[in-house]
Order: sequence, then C-alpha cells, then structure tokens
Amino acid sequence: MDPETSRFIDNIVDRRIIVAFDLFGTLLSTDSISKKLAEYYPEKAEVISTTWRKYQLEYTWRLNSMGTFEPFDTITRKSLVHALSESSIPHNESQITNLLTSYASLTPFPDVRACLETIISTKHLQPIIFTNGTKAMAKEAVINTPELQSFGKVREKDAFLSADEIEKYKPHPMIYQYLAAKVGKSITVGDRHGGIDEVVLVSANPFDIVGGQAVGMTGVWVDRAGNGWHDALVKDGPKVVIKSLEELKGVLESILESKGIVWEEVNKKNKEEEES
Repeated sequence: MDPETSRFIDNIVDRRIIVAFDLFGTLLSTDSISKKLAEYYPEKAEVISTTWRKYQLEYTWRLNSMGTFEPFDTITRKSLVHALSESSIPHNESQITNLLTSYASLTPFPDVRACLETIISTKHLQPIIFTNGTKAMAKEAVINTPELQSFGKVREKDAFLSADEIEKYKPHPMIYQYLAAKVGKSITVGDRHGGIDEVVLVSANPFDIVGGQAVGMTGVWVDRAGNGWHDALVKDGPKVVIKSLEELKGVLESILESKGIVWEEVNKKNKEEEES
C-alpha cells in the first residue's frame, strides 16, 4: 500500500451510531406468550410464562459459565419442559411444539413501530437486532411482525446479529465485542475511527445492559414498568434510562450532537496533519 492510500485509510472516521436492539423482552413482549399458554393451562399460564422465561435465561448463563453452547431454540424448548415439570403439569410433544411456534409471533410493544421508522430514516443511525435468539428466530420475527418491517429494508447481514454466530450468550463480553467488530467499530472506547462506545445498546434486560456497558457500549435501559434500577451487582447503573422507546429519539439526537463534535475534531486534526 502506498503512503498516500495508507494515510487516507488511517484518517477515515466512521460517522455512524449503531443502535443495537435486544429482541425478546425489548421489542417483543415475552409476557404475551401467556395467552397461548392459557389455551392449555388457563389457571397457571402466568406462572408458567414467568418460570419459562426464568429458566430460559438461566440456561444461557449456565452454558456461558461451562464454556458450552446450545442453540436458543433448543434452550427455549428445554426451559419450557422444565417450567411445566416444576409445576407438575402434564404435557405432550404436540402441546410443546404448538407453544414453541408462538415464539415466532410474539406481540410487539406499542412503542416499537414509530421508534424504528424514525431511526431508519435518520442519517448516521444504523439499527440492528441483537439477540440471544437464533438467526432463524430473528428472521421469523421480522417476517411475522409488521412493526419490525423496517429491518426488512436492511441487508440481511446488517439486520441482526444472533448468539449462534459466535456461540456465546449475553452477558458474555465476547458477544458484545463481536457485535462491535461486525458493524465496523473498534472494541476500544473512544477509538478515533469509531469505538465500541458508538454502539448504543437498547435493552429492557438489566443483565444485558450490565454486559454491554462492561465492555464500553452506551447502555439505554428501557424501564417500561417504571420500577427503577435495583441491580446491586454493579456500582453504576445504566448510562441512560427511558420508560418508552418514544424517548429514544431524544437520547440519540443528544448522542449524535456530542459525537458530531468529536468527529469534526478528529477530521480537523487529520486535515492539520495532512497539511503539516
């Protein structure tokens, strides 16, 4: 590579803020699956739904700790069986299969559509679905949910990142760093070309926010219930807390404004170096 080309590449500044949305629990309501459960177990639907979600997450954390991996659809099936067995509820494979199909059509939160449409149409913002789910689960969700159709306008490789690509689950640091690298950001905070802090993680799951912020991402916690942050494992809570995705536009505008100043300073410094 000749010196002029090398200098040009070295001075490139990535003027994008990556907005990484958690899928299950943030864009799509996992509580909505209780409606399907009620068709089979009307008196215990809420309990099963809560227990199912608890073990679904617990299984991913166990696998991370053990250094092993199973796809999220497999974990989802096993955690459902666990929840039913724990409640001493008789079940068969037909019921299990029907319940699992409902994961392809979870109810989106009402604040999702407008938020995504705004981000898609805003310069310097690039959204991506960032999920523990398999690639197939993410694709099905986009196809089956009109509110997620904005992601259908994005190239598939840029539309979502699933845990099965790296075989690590949130909140393992590798999955967050892998996301940053995949979208062209450095895993270093404040990198002159575009660092991991230019990835904004939007999630309703506290463990997800903790994991992303631990490696330098900008965390935006969606506290729809308004119960506040209670995770005592970390000293500092989320960098930003919102109660609805309707508030995300203002947050991102503020980030773009501050990053715009940084980008301009880097460009100015690069120009001065070229002229000297």
